[in-house]
Amino acid sequence: MVKRLVPLALAFFACKSAPEPAPAAAPTSAPASAPASAPASRPSFVAAVPATTATITAQALREHVFTLADDALEGRGPDTKGIHRAADYLEDALIGMGLKPAFDRRYRQPFTMAVAIEVKGTPQLYAGTRALKFGKDFAVFPFSKSGDAKGALAFAGFGVSAKDFDYDDYAGIDVKDRVVVVLSGEPGDEDNKSVFDGRRPTRHSFLRTKALVAREAGAKALLVVREKPLADTKRFAAESDAGIVVLPISKAAAKRLLGFDVDAKKKAIDGDYKPRSLLSKRTAKLSATLARIERTVENVGAVLPGTEAGAVVIGAHYDHLGYGDSGSLVTSGEKLVHNGADDNASGTAVVLEVARALAARGDKPRRSVYFFLFAGEEAGLLGSNYLVKHPPFAMADVTAMINLDMVGRLRDEKLNVMGTKTAVEWPSFVKDVVDRYALKGSFGGDGYGPSDHTSFYAEKVPVLYLFTGAHSEYHKPSDDADTLNYQGMAKVAAIAHDLLVSVADGAGRPTYVEIAAPVKMGGGHGYGPYFGSIPDFGEGVDGVLLSGVREGSPADKAGVKKGDIIVEFGGVAVHNLQDFTVALRRCAPGDEVEVRVKRGEEVITVKAKLEKRGG
Repeated sequence: MVKRLVPLALAFFACKSAPEPAPAAAPTSAPASAPASAPASRPSFVAAVPATTATITAQALREHVFTLADDALEGRGPDTKGIHRAADYLEDALIGMGLKPAFDRRYRQPFTMAVAIEVKGTPQLYAGTRALKFGKDFAVFPFSKSGDAKGALAFAGFGVSAKDFDYDDYAGIDVKDRVVVVLSGEPGDEDNKSVFDGRRPTRHSFLRTKALVAREAGAKALLVVREKPLADTKRFAAESDAGIVVLPISKAAAKRLLGFDVDAKKKAIDGDYKPRSLLSKRTAKLSATLARIERTVENVGAVLPGTEAGAVVIGAHYDHLGYGDSGSLVTSGEKLVHNGADDNASGTAVVLEVARALAARGDKPRRSVYFFLFAGEEAGLLGSNYLVKHPPFAMADVTAMINLDMVGRLRDEKLNVMGTKTAVEWPSFVKDVVDRYALKGSFGGDGYGPSDHTSFYAEKVPVLYLFTGAHSEYHKPSDDADTLNYQGMAKVAAIAHDLLVSVADGAGRPTYVEIAAPVKMGGGHGYGPYFGSIPDFGEGVDGVLLSGVREGSPADKAGVKKGDIIVEFGGVAVHNLQDFTVALRRCAPGDEVEVRVKRGEEVITVKAKLEKRGG
């Protein structure tokens, strides 16, 4: 399940992260229970599931997971050889089932993705004419712009411009074309009575927020004083740049640059919450060259041709975090293989065994059934996004998409089925199928969320997303193959099979539902301002390309449309999703903001009244 989107995806959706313990079950080869016939009152698009389908066993699922989650596959990270070994395994399995290639004559669909940011050469920083030492006095942030800067210095306190707290470190000083030095954190971050709520950091303490504020104020570069020791790190997980050179510096380096002890300034600001910003006659010169490292990865897919027009899709992502990178929830910093047994070798195994069961039927379904295993999900649904932009079929012909992500830890016989609001007929139909296997279903949800069904729902395809719940091993090296409940997986696989076969063989098709904006919540701090745009994570454009807009949202009411590119929000230039996230965070519910969007060759300005984020 995608994690690397945090914090950028806070403008869109939050990853599921509520941990709870997950007991392991002894792997067996017990078959899933035989399905009963569909009820007589089933919708017109639902066909009865034959009682003689091939059995999906816990043992077969276990073998797939143990192969995919083996250390030899290096966590199936996009920058490893292991992800290509995994693709080989998946292709061989689909060929062995006698299924046809999904992509014309190929089982693979390659695409490129950024996997890292690499610092080239040795960055430079001079306090006047004195060279400071990389790795001791200063380092580089991965979101720094590549380039150089030279100019007079300015000290801007904590680099905070917060109208919601009536505090502005940039008030009364002009930092245009200067190199700005700021402190980490925010005023009173050790004071529980701070106006900034010292019990927890606010959005104003975020590094990207500081960078955007400095950039918008006209600074040439930003130097952030860090409490932690610095390191000469030269390779980072990929992320977009902040549009300004941003370097972390030590306290000693800050004193050399500015000529005074920044701790004394911090203490003074914390004492009365009044800025102590100033312009300096001292100068600084700096340079840093960063490059995006890209790799080619591949979606893997096959098709069971149908007798009539139309298609049904079942899919899962097979990539994971490799050796951890920024997506890991382990804080030690140690480089460890993250095998991703539940996330998402489990869903991949289910897709393979459902494919095997359908291929063994001996007859063709009414609609063609496509089996897809996606790469690039952990970096932002990149594989599924690429597929819906370059599909092997007409997207309008896709009847439904079923997504399996983290389905290996069934506990207390509880299965989450999300997306049931995306088709009129889903709720009762899905409940009937889940009830066949005596599981307690949790149903609901729109078609947006932190997994690959989102890409299809944005193209107006009804979706279902099967998920057995979050757990304490999520995005950790301990998510290993011996921790999964394979008997539970077999039940989930049987349910996925029945859902798929019913829709593939049915005469009609489920009725797509456009989900309106969520109900707004009142009281407390809430979840911040709500706009309602759905970013397209797969396209590299200057700005934020939208794959959709929530019905009834502020964006929708303002006239923002799918395909628009947001280039400015609330007076802040938007070059990427991080810029948009920071710009949105600087606003409050009830604010009316101007939004500039590029629509074709035209740039349009609209006004949107932000609302309170709901749930």
